[in-house]
Amino acid sequence: MEKTPTKIVVYHCRNLRLFHDGRQKDFERSRPGLKLVTIPCSGKVEAHHLLQTLAGGARGALVLACAEKACKYLEGSMRSHKRVDYARVWLKKIGIEPERLEFIHLPPMDRGALDDVLEEFTRTLESFETVPAAANIQQSR
Repeated sequence: MEKTPTKIVVYHCRNLRLFHDGRQKDFERSRPGLKLVTIPCSGKVEAHHLLQTLAGGARGALVLACAEKACKYLEGSMRSHKRVDYARVWLKKIGIEPERLEFIHLPPMDRGALDDVLEEFTRTLESFETVPAAANIQQSR
């Protein structure tokens, strides 16, 4: 029996320049279940985006941000971190593992660090039994 890929959505700040060489699609294709979403600043991610990502069937979502002192928009990293924490509170209230959402400061242009983060996050998600209940409700409509 073939293992189903773990669906993960990664929101990453454009200023991290992870894919400045245009290889984002190749990176995604080499990792089944992965969806990369480039955003102008991690501060643009709202809590409802993360919750909708899980409701849409992803097993987890990552927000990758610049270091707080390196944020081009001054407070974007700090705002996104607070929003991830807020969404995690709501997950806990409805009985879904808050660890399905993760916020990480990533060094600029460091795809190796991204690989490490994805590997660890995938292991965490695979330790949970099922897809979030909210996703099952959304898909049955």
